[in-house]
Amino acid sequence: MPARRDPAFRRRLISAVILGPLAVLLLWLGDIFFTAWVAAFAAAMAWEWIQMSDPKATPLAYTIACATASGAVLLAGQTSLHDAVFWGAAGTLAIGIERIRRGWSIEVIGVLYIALSAGLLAAMRSGAEHGLASVVLLFAIVWAADSLAYLVGTWLGGPKLIPQASPNKTWSGFLAGLVAGTASGVAFGAMFELDLRMVALFAVLVAMASILGDLAMSLFKRAFKVKDSGTLIPGHGGVLDRVDALMLAVIAAALIEPILPLGWGGAT
Repeated sequence: MPARRDPAFRRRLISAVILGPLAVLLLWLGDIFFTAWVAAFAAAMAWEWIQMSDPKATPLAYTIACATASGAVLLAGQTSLHDAVFWGAAGTLAIGIERIRRGWSIEVIGVLYIALSAGLLAAMRSGAEHGLASVVLLFAIVWAADSLAYLVGTWLGGPKLIPQASPNKTWSGFLAGLVAGTASGVAFGAMFELDLRMVALFAVLVAMASILGDLAMSLFKRAFKVKDSGTLIPGHGGVLDRVDALMLAVIAAALIEPILPLGWGGAT
């Protein structure tokens, strides 16, 4: 059982049982309900990033980072993505100016990454044509890939994927996540009556991005010499620990979806 290999498994499961249905409900409600939820998560993510990257950061740095991330989401969800990108860039520049006395900082890149990914998610849901279905498809791919990669990697083990990034991630987990994400994407694509060949390609790319996003955050945490980004979510650590796979997947989906003819029609 995974619980024997991971003492935090039960706490992870309980957190998922609580947060999963809440996320689905807010996603279904959409509008300001989902946007506010994502904005709150973005602010928490920005706070954790500053805390990890610079434990000696001033209160002003935390304030600017949280306002940048949450502001980008609110603008993307209620106005336009262009406004969100502008807000995110302006806020990131403000952080850079605030930190100019010490030169360039990884804090700037991290906050921009958070603002962009969270803003894109809010903008995707607010899409008039098939916003809900588009995010459901994205979540189905990422959740399946992330969950199966963790379960199979924990249970089977085997050769490590990239030990320098994470000592716990394995090739078996990577392949399981890729297969699960693709299968889940195709299943939901069939439900939405999409072109399954295009959806399969889309799902493979998004699932791979989700796994790489998880690895990238693990690499950053190792560079910052921390195990978890925070302690807000029992069994998972911080908010960044919970959504690291989703962040890069959102960006990948936003870039790929306009290119691939998935066959969106009546899905809303």
